[in-house]
Amino acid sequence: MPSPQRPIGSGFGAESTAAEVIKGIDLSGRTAVVTGGHSGLGLETTRALRSAGATVVVPVRFPDRARDTLAGIDGVEIEQLDLMDPASIDAFADGFLATGRPLHILVNCAGIQNVPPTGRPWV
Repeated sequence: MPSPQRPIGSGFGAESTAAEVIKGIDLSGRTAVVTGGHSGLGLETTRALRSAGATVVVPVRFPDRARDTLAGIDGVEIEQLDLMDPASIDAFADGFLATGRPLHILVNCAGIQNVPPTGRPWV
């Protein structure tokens, strides 16, 4: 049986903007990874985190497309990642870990669609 949901009383709602939510928060010295951080809600999340001072890593399947979208936003790092390719996921994770920096924020905005059936359950 699911647990009952209760409002958290944040003061924010459906009309709140990312700028309103992040206002007054200092994320200087923090590192965030935002999958899907080059389009839609992910792009707005990237902008908001950068405006608060975070370094934002945006892993993407097509880096050239992301560079165009993220042009003009300093402090954003674009890295190769294809979420449909386990080897690519491992390579991204290994590369991030090799930097030795901590991961403070992880935002999973990337969507996977049109996935061909494999006969395996998603875990």
